[in-house]
Amino acid sequence: MIDLRSDFCAPPTDAMWEAMRSGDEETVAKLELTVAFELGKEAAVFCPTCTAANLAALLALGERGRTAIVEASAHVHVAEGGGISELAGLLPLPVATVDGRLSADEVEAAVVTRRAVVVCLENTHTRAGGTVLDVAATAAVARAAHKHGAKVHLDGARLVNAAAALAVDLSELTAPVDTVAVSLNKGLCAPFGAVLAGEAITIDAAREHLHRLGAGSVHKAGLFAAAGLIAWEQMRGRLLDDHRRARELAALLELPEPETNIVVTELPASALPELAARGVLAFAPRGGNVRLVTHRGIADDDVEGAARALA
Repeated sequence: MIDLRSDFCAPPTDAMWEAMRSGDEETVAKLELTVAFELGKEAAVFCPTCTAANLAALLALGERGRTAIVEASAHVHVAEGGGISELAGLLPLPVATVDGRLSADEVEAAVVTRRAVVVCLENTHTRAGGTVLDVAATAAVARAAHKHGAKVHLDGARLVNAAAALAVDLSELTAPVDTVAVSLNKGLCAPFGAVLAGEAITIDAAREHLHRLGAGSVHKAGLFAAAGLIAWEQMRGRLLDDHRRARELAALLELPEPETNIVVTELPASALPELAARGVLAFAPRGGNVRLVTHRGIADDDVEGAARALA
């Protein structure tokens, strides 16, 4: 089977499995410090998932009963079990966009009219097909929010893909925001985990919230942190291969060129069983078309095979 459902299907490396033999609490601390430093933030906390990291950030930054501005199809709004409202107590204000990119004008207008306390960005934007929010756009949105006292959280589950596509340091994309969550188990191939980074006082609060959620005291977390360190330090350099294969797949299918590693097709979700019968596993978000995501487990031959099956 050619598994293009998501880059969380990317297989961990042998080095990750070996590193897990010796991971301990000190490894968790090292991972947190390493990621915080490279993201340009004071502190970080290791989380089991990026969903948990996003929720902890919203709990730490938000205020129950107040508004949070989100892009209408953002993962934190449509795919995280309603945690933004049910658990964080925030009232999501969805702003529809064509490509998943919120503009500074849209954000400022929403902050002013709805007295929002948090703005959530997503980079890359999953349901928009892996679109990238560049440094200037991120900074402009953050300025608009901060001007009126709102905080900015960045769901950067695939931020490493954005940085690779833009050829910029991660810290350039994270400097304007208050908190940022990054996933270790998507394109970076780790078997588990995400990291939330921000100011020390905010991360301290996020740790407390994670503990209440049952996600802040993961026993033997050092084993996973050891694999996460390998992922963070060794796997970012190969992400451009995923992007290249996604472009090649899109070209073979005569689809628009993707910005990163997600190809959105014109096939409806009802095509998934037939694709599986032809040897291709794919995914269709609720209400969306079939998407294909390239990752370390996809080779050049797989791209050609998948294109034949889809054609």
